[in-house]
Amino acid sequence: MSLISKPFDDSGVEMVDEIAQYGTAISKRLEQFRSKRQLRHDAPGGYSGIVIAASICSAMGNIIERSNQEPFRDGYARAAQTFFFEHVSPDAPSIAATVEDCRSSPELLKAINALLADDQILPADGSVSLQTVMMALVWSALTFAMESLPPEQARSYVQQQILNGDRESARH
Repeated sequence: MSLISKPFDDSGVEMVDEIAQYGTAISKRLEQFRSKRQLRHDAPGGYSGIVIAASICSAMGNIIERSNQEPFRDGYARAAQTFFFEHVSPDAPSIAATVEDCRSSPELLKAINALLADDQILPADGSVSLQTVMMALVWSALTFAMESLPPEQARSYVQQQILNGDRESARH
C-alpha cells in the first residue's frame, strides 16, 4: 500500500506501471462495451463517461465491502488526486453532466464485474494484488469521469464516489 500512503519513490515505479497497464486495459474493454451498446437502437444516448465512472466506483465500493478493504477506502479515494493525465482536449467537456447522468448502471456494473473476472485483463493466478486492481479501477474511473467533467471536478467526483461506497446507488 506504499503507493497510497507515502510519496512516490523509485520503489513505486513498477507498481505505477502495472496500475497504468491494467487501468488502460480496463478502460479499453469498457470503451468496447460502450461502443457495442451505443450501436443498438434501444440505447438512446448510450453511456456517458460519468455513468461509466459512477459504475466503476460502485463496483469498487462492492469490492471494498466484500474484501475487508474498508481501512483502505480513504487511500483509494485520495489516489484520485494523485493520477495526472495529459488532458487530450484543450476545451472543457462538451456535454455537462447532470445529476441523472451520475448514477451507476446495473448493466454496466455487471459488465465491470465480468471484466474483472476475465483473466485476459487480470491474471486469475493471483499475481496482481487487490490493491493494484483497485488503483487500476481508480485510474479507469478518472479517465471516464474526465470525459464529462473538467479534471478537478472529475477528481473530486471520483474521490467522493469512492468515499461514499455504494450508499448512493443503493438509494436509487
